[in-house]
Amino acid sequence: MTTQIQQRLKKAGLKVTQTRIAVLSLLENQTEILSVKQIYQKLYINFNKLSLATIYRVIKDLEEVGLIAQQQFYRGEARYSAVEVAESQVLQIKCVIDDHLNQTQFIHSLQDLLQKFNIHLLDIEVNTGNDIKLQPLKI
Repeated sequence: MTTQIQQRLKKAGLKVTQTRIAVLSLLENQTEILSVKQIYQKLYINFNKLSLATIYRVIKDLEEVGLIAQQQFYRGEARYSAVEVAESQVLQIKCVIDDHLNQTQFIHSLQDLLQKFNIHLLDIEVNTGNDIKLQPLKI
């Protein structure tokens, strides 16, 4: 796997570095799209000398050469994925559900509906109604 990533980096004209390999490998093995901060947190466990600024630079380089793609949702921060994940269709539904019980019912109903059309739900963000920031919900 690492040699394939190294070859893709070289083919894209980028210098092969441990950080670029780690970021690209992480994004290719994720089914969800991640923010730069989430990428940093996941990589910090194994590479504790990494800085957030380094991750931002690597993300910018990988995006510029087309190895990763950015997804921007409403007012949320940009999120990134490998190009294969980014080529999936993105559905954005805006609604506010104040009550946690109704929120859970809504998510289950949405999952059932999407499953009927053979659509796989990778990630969902729900506005709690108490704040403007979208909070990712793990499903």
